Amino acid sequence: MRRLLALIWLVVLLALTGHLAWKYHAGLQFSTDILALLPREAETPLLEKANQAVTDAVSRRVVLLIGDPDRATARDVAAKLGQTLATTGLVRLEADSLSGDRLKKLGALYFPFRHNLLSPRDRSLLLAGDGEEVATNALSQIYGFVGLTDARLIAHDPFLLLQSFLTQLPVPMSRLSLDDGMLTTSEKGITWILVTGTLMAEPFALDVQQQLIGPLDKKIALLRQQHAELQVKRLGAVFFAAAGSQVAMKETSTLGLVSTIGSVLLLLLTFRRIAPLWQNLLVVGIGAGAALSVSLFLFDHLHVAVLLFGVSLIGIAVDYGMYYYSSLFDPDCRTPEQRLRSVLPGITLGYVTTLLGYAILILAPFPGLRQIAIFSVIGLSASFVTVLLWFPLIDRLSPARHGAGMLHAAGMLWRFWEQPDHRVVRRILGAILCVAAVIGLLRLHADDDVRKLQSLSPDLLAQQTEIQRLIGSTTSTQFLLVHAADDETALQREEQLAPLLDELRSKGVLHGYQSPAAFIPSAARQRENRRLIDAKLNQPYLTQQVQQLGLPMPKRSDDNGAVLTLDRASAEDSVPFLGSLVLQPGIHVVMLDGLRDTGALRTAIQEVDGVRVIDPTGDYTILLSKYRYRAVWLIVVGVLLMMPVLIWRYGWLGAILVKAPSVTAITLAAAAIGLAGEGFTFFHAMALILVQSIGVDFAVFCAESGRNRQSVTMLGVWLATLTTLLSFGVLAFSRVAAVHAFGLTMLVGLIFAFLLAPVAGSAKPRRDWQNKWSQSGVRKRETKPLYSAIHDAGQVPSPGAGPEPRAGSGGWAGPEARAGHDAGPAIGWKD
Repeated sequence: MRRLLALIWLVVLLALTGHLAWKYHAGLQFSTDILALLPREAETPLLEKANQAVTDAVSRRVVLLIGDPDRATARDVAAKLGQTLATTGLVRLEADSLSGDRLKKLGALYFPFRHNLLSPRDRSLLLAGDGEEVATNALSQIYGFVGLTDARLIAHDPFLLLQSFLTQLPVPMSRLSLDDGMLTTSEKGITWILVTGTLMAEPFALDVQQQLIGPLDKKIALLRQQHAELQVKRLGAVFFAAAGSQVAMKETSTLGLVSTIGSVLLLLLTFRRIAPLWQNLLVVGIGAGAALSVSLFLFDHLHVAVLLFGVSLIGIAVDYGMYYYSSLFDPDCRTPEQRLRSVLPGITLGYVTTLLGYAILILAPFPGLRQIAIFSVIGLSASFVTVLLWFPLIDRLSPARHGAGMLHAAGMLWRFWEQPDHRVVRRILGAILCVAAVIGLLRLHADDDVRKLQSLSPDLLAQQTEIQRLIGSTTSTQFLLVHAADDETALQREEQLAPLLDELRSKGVLHGYQSPAAFIPSAARQRENRRLIDAKLNQPYLTQQVQQLGLPMPKRSDDNGAVLTLDRASAEDSVPFLGSLVLQPGIHVVMLDGLRDTGALRTAIQEVDGVRVIDPTGDYTILLSKYRYRAVWLIVVGVLLMMPVLIWRYGWLGAILVKAPSVTAITLAAAAIGLAGEGFTFFHAMALILVQSIGVDFAVFCAESGRNRQSVTMLGVWLATLTTLLSFGVLAFSRVAAVHAFGLTMLVGLIFAFLLAPVAGSAKPRRDWQNKWSQSGVRKRETKPLYSAIHDAGQVPSPGAGPEPRAGSGGWAGPEARAGHDAGPAIGWKD
């Protein structure tokens, strides 16, 4: 029967291999967006659309700032780099956002409605009755800057109201000016040219990053060889994502290599044979390959963190094979069937409990972590099935003849917890751990700031700061969402917001903002402006103004009070940035620059209907806090899910003994985080969930061990712990903050889980799992405890005598009870 099942499993693996090869040929897609790992609350379609629109506008922006002491060189390089970006086919350049052609389009759009438009400054002067100052300012501009004002415009607009409106539009990049068609600024003798564009593809896709940044880097390197003083600074999510993905991929290969080499050395040093090595590597390869194939089938693309966390699969999957081959050191397990039978209850319960731990991750509302959980569940399942079906068929090894000293050393920890001689030390150690746990838990504090999870390139951050300083712009992820029944109402609400935002700007809370109403005033505001111009400017000052300019009286407009609308502006595509500010009729976005106090903003606008502050970073932080609490409850859920299985196997007292090491390890790991001064995050909590499930594995192995197998069991637990630490522990050295938190918690928690695992040795199985084995004709033999066998062979001294566990209970019994228990491996099987 096993051969048939093994053949079926081979067919399944061949199918998965074929699917993986097909996906590889088609091109594997991995995401690098760290926010994909984070939760999203159920949002209305409106909020989702607004968030997506603003996120796309920010994340798809590509900015290059080219500087050189020679103006001509800077302009030439800017043109060449712009051409390089365009040649990739991934970037749409926005060189005309404030170019002469765009300004002409703006003028053509606004000119017919010039009698309706007022800059904030001119409007405030007219409202205050200072129309004469508006007229004087216009005269000073006309006479003071000859040649910059079109004479035809003066004839139609003698107060230069349209020019004032255009110059005071809330356009970002306030330090830039138009120099022969290029946005330019100068500082300390260096001319800086801005090149901007919009990425037409997903910035977090690895292939997009490679196709864009590769040619750009080559071109920049070539130009720097030609111009020694050339400086090129870059800004954009695609650059940050590429730097992060390089770190993640490098860490994946480095940490995976460390884990693999460590596991290989452990196997070679322990077994001194090639078969356990290649067979365990086979288990790891099958687990990882099956997990990747199924994950690619279930998801369109995987997050790169799946690969990084998938490194941990190496240390977990190999546990089953190593625990199986640790039976080589048991003289009672001479055949593959006996070896499998001796470890089957332990690896089965270990697999089930670990599976429950990863399955809980699937319940977490984090898309990236859900991928990691499914990847791990599939990989572990494939590894378990491979050990169960294939190892007895390919195992041709005889019992090991070495390892007496290694077995003796492995059993030292168990003897420490078991022998009365160490009772005082155990009590002192327990007291110290209790005090440390109390102090650490009291010092434990939460830190859910999502920004600390993003390990951004310091060099790119420095370039971002310098670019923002040079161009006079700041970036902010916060924005205001204006929701109304129609565009007119939305524009009026934005006009209500303007004085409130201006006050915040004067206080330094806000650097600036862009709203659709600043570009296209509401119809009500335009009509009010028209009346204000007639009453406060034209009637008292128009005749005098045109006389001073020597111009004929301008004709009165016959537009019958027509107003400029958003629909017209959008159709002509003349106003920059407007498309990203108007999502749909009545749904507008007010972009914020340099917001420093979200709370002050919320307070200031609370009286304006239909306006909501959207703060993705703050919202993610709040969600992380919420899901951190939920993750802690998931730990409780994990305990509740595991307890019925453990109670069925060991009884109430035995189940408590088996769970005690992992629960204690969780508590001590959390205390260690507090003692280290680190903020407790969602990722610490999720790591504790796995500490619980893997820690239960160690305890189950000990609980399933007969007294004659204690040293062999501890050797298997030692190997499992070391390989798990090599996989999970190395994640503590990751530069990705979330991965580091996860790995560090696993490192500390698993060490404690290992050290406490022998406590579960007092819990003995009370269920008969091996009845089918006895029915198949395999009979148990009378055996001596392993230590006695080794002692009789003259290899090591016999361990000290001490009280011994009563089979099937949490108490201790004398030799009478031991007689039946030592007759065979303590796994509950009968003849």
